[in-house]
Amino acid sequence: MKYLTILLLLLSLTACQSQTGDEKKNTPNIEPAKQVENPAKTPVEGTTAEQHQPTEEVQQPPTPPLSENFQAAPQLSLFPRAGAFRPEDDDEKGLQFWRTYIDHLSRTSGPIKTGVDTDSNIAFGFRAIKGLDSVGVFSPIAVTPGTRYEVKASINCDLTEGASAGIGVLEFDEFLWIGEQFSESMAKQHQVGSQQGIKLSGKTEKQEQSFNFTTGPKTNMIHLLFFRDGTQDRNPVVIDDIALNEIN
Repeated sequence: MKYLTILLLLLSLTACQSQTGDEKKNTPNIEPAKQVENPAKTPVEGTTAEQHQPTEEVQQPPTPPLSENFQAAPQLSLFPRAGAFRPEDDDEKGLQFWRTYIDHLSRTSGPIKTGVDTDSNIAFGFRAIKGLDSVGVFSPIAVTPGTRYEVKASINCDLTEGASAGIGVLEFDEFLWIGEQFSESMAKQHQVGSQQGIKLSGKTEKQEQSFNFTTGPKTNMIHLLFFRDGTQDRNPVVIDDIALNEIN
């Protein structure tokens, strides 16, 4: 009986050792995860964070001397103008009507041929809109305070009685990248003056018009304004060969 008990104990120990070995064979060999550095966040020796940031190209505003003859790439940006001011942002009804006028003016204005031949001269034309006493186009230009400038342009128009057309200047205290007519509140905040340059009536056939003006002490931007006011008709106002130069 004693020998039988010892034999059973030895058999039990052998079975346990065999099972433990099998379990080790079936257990996968898992290595600890390696930490990988993010190369995008790893600084390069001899550089700083500022040097890695892309440099933004600074857009320069248009400044005199400027000329535009509409024959090639545009030199002046002309934006539509309807009425004296754009309605305020909270005037939803007024803005809706104003945008309708602006859309109509944009579709009926632009480069036109002034002759019958295919190689004829290109100019820019715009016309009155029913329901509006004043329409036009304007170009934002950066200028220097207290400086004298000369404006030249060729104008062709055949205006009905009670209508006028011409060129004017609106002065502002800083150059604002706004390609849209100013509201009255914006004008009160930034406009520092205005000057009427040329005013025409009746019929004018491709005549060069010119005038001089001096910017005020706070003027850093002007809107060079081409306008058509008064009684409506369907005859276009045609402008060409625009030039703006500083003079002594």
